Amino acid sequence: MIHFYFFLVGSIVASFLGLVVDRFPEQSIIVPSSHCNACGQKLAPRDLVPVLSQLINRLRCRFCQSKIPIRYLILELVGGLLFLATSLSYLTISQLVLLIMGITLALYDQREQEYPILIWLFFHLLLLFLVGFNLLMISFLALGIVAFFFDLRIGAGDFLFLASCSTIFNLTEVLLIIQIASIIGLLLFGLKSKKDRLAFVPCLFCGSSILIMIQFIVLHQNALRFI
Repeated sequence: MIHFYFFLVGSIVASFLGLVVDRFPEQSIIVPSSHCNACGQKLAPRDLVPVLSQLINRLRCRFCQSKIPIRYLILELVGGLLFLATSLSYLTISQLVLLIMGITLALYDQREQEYPILIWLFFHLLLLFLVGFNLLMISFLALGIVAFFFDLRIGAGDFLFLASCSTIFNLTEVLLIIQIASIIGLLLFGLKSKKDRLAFVPCLFCGSSILIMIQFIVLHQNALRFI
């Protein structure tokens, strides 16, 4: 039963972060209360149950029947599964925080090619509370500050996210994340019909997620050898 509660909490957190991405910083995240973006109707508690409400209503508003973007359902499912993986000890708490942070910043970066510094700061301080400072993280923070004032061909936000990654990864692992992200970025850029700027934080998030998955597989393979 405890695993179900973890999934529920994760889906609720993800649902709230979806609201934050939609509203912050242009609008208040408190008022108005949750409502349909199409008809403006205030949502009842029955409409706010993560995952379940959307499935019951078939991804449509219960009042005006307008379609609800599937990304909200996917976000809630992913959030729930990440918390579930943590409850099953597949992820550490610091890995969970980094992944939730990466999803949030990636959504911002994909839409605006930037993200609110306060959102990053909240998650980063939480990571520092869990794992503490290190020299690599401070180095990426310094690069982020430099990139804010000078064109380094990589955005300040990318360096700040790498600084957060550096709280749980060493230098070799961070470089691997950058390599994976670069490959993903090149593939995505090649598929784009309009060759404009590419949001890189989603690529870095994918790189960090892949590395965490690789670490999990290697760890459990090594554990099986001793059984």
